[in-house]
Amino acid sequence: MTGVVVYQLRSRCQASNSQDSCLFSRKRLQDLSRPKKQWRAPDRKLFWGNQDPIFPVSDSALTTPLTKRICSLAQPKALSRHYVPNREQYFYGCGRESGIWKISLPALFYRPSRRIQNLAQPNRFKIQYLPNGSRARKSLRFSQPSPRILRLSIAKDTNPNYVPPKSIDTRISITTLSAVATPRIIDLAHPRIKLEGLCYERQKCEMPVRPIVSAALLTKPSPRIVALAKPKPLHQDYLPFRDAKWPVSHAAAHYEVSPRIQELANPSSRGPMHIVYYDPDVFKVKPAALKAQCSARVRELAEPIVR
Repeated sequence: MTGVVVYQLRSRCQASNSQDSCLFSRKRLQDLSRPKKQWRAPDRKLFWGNQDPIFPVSDSALTTPLTKRICSLAQPKALSRHYVPNREQYFYGCGRESGIWKISLPALFYRPSRRIQNLAQPNRFKIQYLPNGSRARKSLRFSQPSPRILRLSIAKDTNPNYVPPKSIDTRISITTLSAVATPRIIDLAHPRIKLEGLCYERQKCEMPVRPIVSAALLTKPSPRIVALAKPKPLHQDYLPFRDAKWPVSHAAAHYEVSPRIQELANPSSRGPMHIVYYDPDVFKVKPAALKAQCSARVRELAEPIVR
């Protein structure tokens, strides 16, 4: 990059008539060629999750006595008198909608009255009055069903054309098992013997699998068959597969890298991501901004919109 800047400066000097105007400083060019340093980036590496502060604390700040104001601010905030602490974790039981409250001792030794005992019993039966006026506890009776309900309660009949599903196991009748097969059926039951197949005895390895007729061996092929028998040639732009291992040329083995390539091969120096996207002074106001006086236009824009 420095060589490019020097070349541009020299070309500008050659274009001008006076050589006194094209003065440059090598120190200035070296300063401009260095990468810019990140603004407000700490020099040391930070690890989140430890107890170390972002910026080191001086010894004078550690030994400074605290004022009454700082001591009062360091005290925790007192609880309100209306504060109700959280209930225990087992307050709501598993499968219960109501809370599990602690029962006091007087409630455990309290004896319920007869009214409460009668109300606590489940209402399973109803008391019916008999014709003679006496009361008896009997089971609940239902009214007689209507003819319509009796007719609807009858199951629907099966269709006379309905055929039930066939069973998986096929039952063979006794007559079929005791039948005698005819000679025709026995003949058809034999497997078919194929005369043409790959089951020929090979006398020599060079001989074909299927026997070739002598007339076919003596037949002369036509020019068309000879042309079709030739393999298809490769394309003129076809490149064969490269070997996995190939020798390195002498020029590549003895090549010297230029300083420019070495400079470009070095990785770019960037800060870690958790520091680049974190600015500790993002809400810090500069002293000059605190002492600045806003103009009349700024005051006009700062006023709320009247609706």
